[in-house]
Amino acid sequence: MSGKADLSCDVLIIGAGLAGGTLARQLRLEQPDLDIVVIDKETEFQPGLDEPSGDEFTNYANRVLQLGPYLRKHHYVSSGMRFFFDSPGRDLTLERMSEIGGRRPHPIPTYLIDRPAVERDLCEMNRESGVRVLLGTSVLNCGPGESPAEAITLDGRNGHLLRTTAGTIACTWLVDAAGEVSPLARLLDLVPEEDRNPIAASWGRFDGCLSLDALGDDAWRHRVPHWGRSSSMTYFMYRGYWIWLMPLSASQCSIGVVFDRRHTEPSVGSGDELVAFFREHRALRDILGSDSQLRSFGKRERLARLARQQFSEDRWFLTGNAATVLDPMFATSSWLFTENNKLIGEFIASDREGKSVELPSLVHHFDIRVRSRYEKLLNTDGHYIARGSFDAWAAWLALRTRVYYNRIVPDALEDHRILLTFARTHGTDCSCDATVMGGKLARLLTSADRLTEEFVEMIDRDERFYAKNAGEFLDSAEFDQDETLMSKVYDPRDWTLEVPADERTYEIFCRTLVQRLVELSDGVWDEEKFTAVFDPDWDGHQLLAEMYEGAAGRASTSAVSPA
Repeated sequence: MSGKADLSCDVLIIGAGLAGGTLARQLRLEQPDLDIVVIDKETEFQPGLDEPSGDEFTNYANRVLQLGPYLRKHHYVSSGMRFFFDSPGRDLTLERMSEIGGRRPHPIPTYLIDRPAVERDLCEMNRESGVRVLLGTSVLNCGPGESPAEAITLDGRNGHLLRTTAGTIACTWLVDAAGEVSPLARLLDLVPEEDRNPIAASWGRFDGCLSLDALGDDAWRHRVPHWGRSSSMTYFMYRGYWIWLMPLSASQCSIGVVFDRRHTEPSVGSGDELVAFFREHRALRDILGSDSQLRSFGKRERLARLARQQFSEDRWFLTGNAATVLDPMFATSSWLFTENNKLIGEFIASDREGKSVELPSLVHHFDIRVRSRYEKLLNTDGHYIARGSFDAWAAWLALRTRVYYNRIVPDALEDHRILLTFARTHGTDCSCDATVMGGKLARLLTSADRLTEEFVEMIDRDERFYAKNAGEFLDSAEFDQDETLMSKVYDPRDWTLEVPADERTYEIFCRTLVQRLVELSDGVWDEEKFTAVFDPDWDGHQLLAEMYEGAAGRASTSAVSPA
């Protein structure tokens, strides 16, 4: 191998961005004797689609990467997610818009990171730790219309060869973290066309915007008395699309729009069009003010991406946007690459320890996890419609958030202990694929999506979609700081506790929707009637209309039409 190469290493990572840079640091800290090389065709990191770090990345950054002091010093500690809802005419001021958000910070803090700044700093940190970072180094024959077959020779037994502008590099383990242009995914034709999630986005970075805490009246500002709203990850929710507002520094913020082509396709193909579109919304017009300036612009015409294979017994891997891209809300990108990075580290450690018998099962179970994540995060046809209604979104968000703190966060905080236990004990002929892909959690989320869409249909028929989009405030602590869930989030995962918690979550969700329908029909809530009609088994596919009719007594007395 070394005779064919100009440079040799143990691990070669293509892409020095956030996914590749953090993986290099993780491997250096966990397996310090590894010889690691990172290459990237860029010499300067440009702004991309901005999103916050979620709880998974925050824990990974603080505990695994030891980046907590750096992030707290140089980037915003987020005061949480905040959702605003508007009128059909998009003319409400901020203080009149209904709001979902916390009055106080969440007990698990997250960050609002300036991604290019973190990527630049990671390069320097990795170099200081002994990682060889080669910026301005491209994989050969990877331009538009070119095939990387001449540049990449995969050989899991004897070592891979990668031909670059810095010479030929030989490695034992090859990781592609090069984003959507991934040469390895192109070489192996790993990414099929995906039309189930037709989501697109346009965004820009702006100087001179007004802070949320500089807007609104005194009463509105005092509703969030601790940190205020200026360091929140803020979402403005509309029928078929949503707009994000993310502060990056005292003088700059990121604003972007994400939309579902099944429902809307605004003219936002250029910076000027994007600014004009934002100014059609009263709240965004107030935030942009008269002095803001667009400093950068980007767009993605297609976001959804799932590589068929992301881990291989032949010692190659995908991570970051090379592997999976989905809806940017809820910091999905940082969650997905955080998990992939940890699993890559586990594979390399087992491989180095000579546990070759484990590797096929590791790949098998890691693949199940990847596909399962993607399927659970796909947007249904009506999902982007529901985002524009305070009533519909509040119920759906509460359910998903409770599931998140019941299952996802504890799993991440203990570094996927159960997954790794199964992967090391089950082999490849187990039933995990069917159990996970069609399991009770997957069916719960499917049922919640179905009931949410039914709820939207019912309130649409009576033109009540926007009924609570003005003047309401929901403290997100009611669901994102649920005492039952937060009391166990740091404990080892216990499935015997997770299933009852999901059942409780489902009942709260259904009660919320039905109670709101009864309220819209000027009825009186009767808990006994609801309990009598409610089927707690979401596999029974009970209709929302059936729950509502039972709780309301007689549907004919209702102003909300169940059918």
